[in-house]
Amino acid sequence: MTRSALVKRWGPWILMAATIGLLVCFLDLRAALDAVDDIEPIAIVVTALLYLLDRFSMAYKWNVLLRARNCWLSSWAAFRIYLASGFIGYVFPASVGSDTYRAARLSLCGCSVSRVSATIVLERVLGLLAILSLSAIGLRLVVAGGRDDLLPVLGAVLGALFVGAVLTVMSVSERLYGVFRRVTDGFASHRIAHRIVQILHALHDEYVALSRGGRSLLLFFVLSVLNQLIQALMVVPVLLSLDANVDLLAVFALMPLSKAFIQVMPVPAGIGVAEGAVVVALSLANVPPAQALAVALVLRAVDLSMLLPAGVAYAADAWQMRKTA
Repeated sequence: MTRSALVKRWGPWILMAATIGLLVCFLDLRAALDAVDDIEPIAIVVTALLYLLDRFSMAYKWNVLLRARNCWLSSWAAFRIYLASGFIGYVFPASVGSDTYRAARLSLCGCSVSRVSATIVLERVLGLLAILSLSAIGLRLVVAGGRDDLLPVLGAVLGALFVGAVLTVMSVSERLYGVFRRVTDGFASHRIAHRIVQILHALHDEYVALSRGGRSLLLFFVLSVLNQLIQALMVVPVLLSLDANVDLLAVFALMPLSKAFIQVMPVPAGIGVAEGAVVVALSLANVPPAQALAVALVLRAVDLSMLLPAGVAYAADAWQMRKTA
């Protein structure tokens, strides 16, 4: 087995183990567990309800893109598929596994793979821009309130937002993509390579067609911002239960960045990485590290508890497919 294959196979697991090791070494695990014991059950229940609301809102906004490309799903069907994809995300890398499941699942219903994949790609792109936009606005207000120590973070977010916006515009440029088409024309004589290039061309064509639906994209972007607010709100009941001195503005500005970081890390279900990202984000919001880790552990516990409804959704979806086959 080549070195690159070994890294691809074991790299995510090594990263997960290294992140967990760093958390154990540098944080007071006993204090975090003691803090977990102090959390009121009602706070955990509210967090779980917000988790389900988050899943529904993510499914709803994805369905906006699907309907813009004539892939019609009911809100319940979209929610069921999205919830089931979370179950798959615990087996494969968090974003890749769930995204692949959604594309493959709808292809069985007759939807074009390239069409569905384009909605998922645009979902990720616009979702990231929504995260950066929300964080940029929130951090600007936090810095204006006297948190000069967050100026470097604000600068990094603004830089990432600018680069992301430029790359997004470039991705729908026919002139720039024309260069790629000319370069790949030489693969016509190679059957497998030519097939891969054809799939990329089809995906790009669908992506460009979808990006021209201004009204749908605006609605999706607004829903993405609301979705990030829901995700940030999930930590608030736990923090309040811990009697933490919560700077809500800083929490809403920094927590979305942790979600963006998790999406780009190839770790199954983001285990370890998600907890580390939450601890860093909440620590920057002046939450004590032990309490920040306690919040991260509660979020993980809620996420694990949702494997039951996710598994039920997966089974129900499989039954629905067998029924309509």
